[in-house]
Amino acid sequence: MHASDLITDDIPALKPEDTVSRALDWMEEFKVAHLPVVSDERLVGLVKDSDLVDGNDPKATVGRMMEQVEVPFVRDRQHIYDVMKLFVERALTVVPVLDMNGRYLGLVNEHEALRRLSEVANVREPGSVVVLEMNFNDYSLQEIARIVEGNDAKVLSVYCHSLPDSTRLEVTLKINREDISGILQTFERYEYQVSTTYQGSRFHEDLRGRYDEVMRIIKM
Repeated sequence: MHASDLITDDIPALKPEDTVSRALDWMEEFKVAHLPVVSDERLVGLVKDSDLVDGNDPKATVGRMMEQVEVPFVRDRQHIYDVMKLFVERALTVVPVLDMNGRYLGLVNEHEALRRLSEVANVREPGSVVVLEMNFNDYSLQEIARIVEGNDAKVLSVYCHSLPDSTRLEVTLKINREDISGILQTFERYEYQVSTTYQGSRFHEDLRGRYDEVMRIIKM
């Protein structure tokens, strides 16, 4: 899934000659804290609500308020993970998308990015989650997948997290089966450390409820 697949058409870009008042009105309407500034299909800046509010004349142009530092953006063929990385690193609410020639294509808002990321991670798919802990050098996705598939199941998604101040790795698996007792027994037989499990429909309903609640809060 690429950045171009995430572009939302309902949030417009500002022009340098637009007023601070218009920018703030649009930010309020579309529930974002940032908006790109575009001139002749080129991204020329990014404005933030708090920078516009602080003592500025509402009739002043956003061209005067644009960040003078490097403007964050992604290219259209970059992966959704790159988009999410920029959201987190720069604390953004929108990310501009440019093509390989630098032409502005549109923007990704955090709500759409989070919704589509949930699709990549198969959050809404029924199943179970298994969290394994192992030494980093012992990690083999091929072997883990073979164990799961040997029990007539499939790995829907994998997330790896290095544990701080150690050489240990935490591996979270989303599996398309609610009954994973056979899979757990096989992991134990192969001496994998199963640290946590979330099994069956109760987990799925709880996870789906948490996801829907996050989406509701973002829309407010």
